[in-house]
Amino acid sequence: MVEETKTLIHKVYVEEIARKEYEMKALQAQINPHFLYNSLSLINWRAIRLRAPEISEMAQLLSTFYRTTLNKGDNMIRVSDEILNVQSYLRIQLIMHSNSFEVEYQIEDEILSCRMPNLMLQPLIENAILHGIENREEGGGKIGVTGRREQDCIVFEVRDNGAGIPPERLPLLLQTQSKGYGLKNVNDRAKLMYGPEYGLTIDSAVQFGTTVTLRIPAD
Repeated sequence: MVEETKTLIHKVYVEEIARKEYEMKALQAQINPHFLYNSLSLINWRAIRLRAPEISEMAQLLSTFYRTTLNKGDNMIRVSDEILNVQSYLRIQLIMHSNSFEVEYQIEDEILSCRMPNLMLQPLIENAILHGIENREEGGGKIGVTGRREQDCIVFEVRDNGAGIPPERLPLLLQTQSKGYGLKNVNDRAKLMYGPEYGLTIDSAVQFGTTVTLRIPAD
């Protein structure tokens, strides 16, 4: 009876994650890539004619971001393209925040050709900005993105020197569904695809910052 209960719980869990994947695919399908890219190309061309380089750059960044996010409907992506997605997203955020924080990348070349589920890193970056950098009482915000190979695993880290997370909230972050595509979804996807030993871990200290680590097998 216990085994049957475990099997049922696992079945419901798998079906819920599958539903989330279908929702993501449905959202991707609703966006007409040609219309989007043509519109952004027109904005870029007009911005160049009007000598508005920041608008031109924003249009190009959005084009790159959505191209790598949609990824032609494929849920798997090369690490190099996932990093390109993150770089475009962060550059857009820097423009929106008037370059009020710094970004540092340390990505090992040997993992760039590996494949991974797409849109796994952007939610970690978004979380670092919204709940870390934007809540700093002073300026000088920093975000670090690292990627390296550890034996048969790829390990990504997203660090910020923001407000930090109270210890009592830490256990809830991977259990509670946020309004957007948050940390719980990233963690659930990793565990469903690769097993319970993979996924996210979070380390944080109030007023010092947060580090979110994603571990997946190297493909």
